Amino acid sequence: MAQARVMHYLNQFFAGMGAEDKADVPPGFREETLGPGKRLQSLLGDSAKIVVTAYCGDNYFAENTDKVLEAILQMAKDHDVEIVVAGPAFAAGRYGFACNEVCHFLSTSAGLHCVTGMFVENPGVDSYRQYKDRRVFLLSTPDAITSMEDALSRMAQFVSKLASGSAIGSAAEEGYIPRGIRADEVVSKSGGERAFDMLLDKLAGRSFATEIPIEKFEEVPVAPPIANLKDAHLALVSTSGVTVAGNPYGFKMFRNTQWRKYSIDKLGSMKDASWDVIHAGYSTGFMSDNPDYGVPLDACRALERGGVFGKLHPYFYGTTGVWGAILAMQTIGREMAVDMKAEGVDAALLVST
Repeated sequence: MAQARVMHYLNQFFAGMGAEDKADVPPGFREETLGPGKRLQSLLGDSAKIVVTAYCGDNYFAENTDKVLEAILQMAKDHDVEIVVAGPAFAAGRYGFACNEVCHFLSTSAGLHCVTGMFVENPGVDSYRQYKDRRVFLLSTPDAITSMEDALSRMAQFVSKLASGSAIGSAAEEGYIPRGIRADEVVSKSGGERAFDMLLDKLAGRSFATEIPIEKFEEVPVAPPIANLKDAHLALVSTSGVTVAGNPYGFKMFRNTQWRKYSIDKLGSMKDASWDVIHAGYSTGFMSDNPDYGVPLDACRALERGGVFGKLHPYFYGTTGVWGAILAMQTIGREMAVDMKAEGVDAALLVST
C-alpha cells in the first residue's frame, strides 16, 4: 500500500523560525519535516509520509487569514496532499485558531481529511464545533507542550487509520472532540425505549450517556444598578463591526477574534469622521451611511450635555460579533472589561445590531 501524502502545518515557533519576534513571518513551506514533525513522521511509520511542512507566523495569519489560506491550499495542491495535520497547538490561542482555520479551509476547499489537536479551552475548539466539518477531527490535548509525545502519538494513530481507509467511528469510540453531528444509525430499541432506559439508570444512580447533549454556558450575574447615574462614567461598546477607515486591524466579516478601542474624544457624532463597517450579519449600507446607528455618539452627546450621566468615555470599544466563537467572544468581553475598569468606567452601553 502506498504511503498517504501528508501536509503538516506549524506556526513560526514550532517551525524553528523564532518566538514572538517572528510572529509576522509570512507563509512558506519546506519539503521536509520540521520541529515536532520529525517525531510525528517516526510515529507514522510506513502508513503516511509528510511531504511538505507549511508554516506561518501567528500574527501574520490572524491579520491576513484569507490570503494565507489560499497560499496553503496551493501548497497542498502542488504536493498532491491527501491528509493534513495541524499542530498540536495545546493552549496557544492564536495557533489554535490558525490550525482550525487551516483544517476547515482545506477540508471544504479540497475535500481533504484533517487532524489537529489542542487543549479543550483553546478558542479554536469552539470554532471547530461550530464548523461541524465531517472530515476534520480535533483530538484533545493537555495545555502544556510537555505532553507533546502523547499528543503526537494519538494524532499519528488517527492519521494512520485515515491513511488505511478504515471507517472512523463516533467521537466516543475514536477519542476526538464531538462536533454535534448526529448520524443516522439502525438500532434494536426505539427512541422511547432508550429514553426510558436512561431514566431508569439515572434514578438508580447508574452511569448513562445522553444521545443529545445540551451545551451549557456559565451563568452571568446581573450587575447591581448604578446608584447615581449623574456621576457615572459611561462607555460605548458595539459589535456592529464599525472600525476606522481601511480596516487596518484586519477585522473579519464573521468569526472575528479581535477588538479595538477608537478615540471619539473630539467628535459630536460618528459622522464627523471616516469609518468602515466589517460585518456579514446585516446589510451594512445603512451603517456606513450613518454609523451612529451602531455607535450612538450623537444621542449620547446630547444626554451628556443634558446632565443625564456624568461623562462619556473618550473611546468606544468595537468588534464584529457575527458567528463569533463563544470562547473568543468571552475573551474579548473580559479584555474590554479589564480595560474599562482600569480607565475608571462605571458602566457600558452595549448597542444591539
